[in-house]
Amino acid sequence: MTESKLRPKVVLWWGIGLAVAGLLLNLLLPQVGYALTVQVNASTRVDQGMLTALSVVLDLIRQTLLPLGIALIAASVVMAYIAGLLGMRADVEADETGVPES
Repeated sequence: MTESKLRPKVVLWWGIGLAVAGLLLNLLLPQVGYALTVQVNASTRVDQGMLTALSVVLDLIRQTLLPLGIALIAASVVMAYIAGLLGMRADVEADETGVPES
């Protein structure tokens, strides 16, 4: 049986990183966007359209990162729990037969 390269610790750290990045974007991005649009010499034509498109893209990223990070943290917990169960089951099978299963 092939072994997966995904490890619970790696998934956990990716989840923590994405959750922190999403949280920082949620906290800091509205203030930065407000500061950019309130300027006296802000353009009202092409630049405003580009700013709107950038705002939509950043809002999608901002709304996706935090839930994705939390989901990865939960997945790493489940992966560690299942690995622990499989490890205990392999130990029990090895005790019954006397030969570890591989």
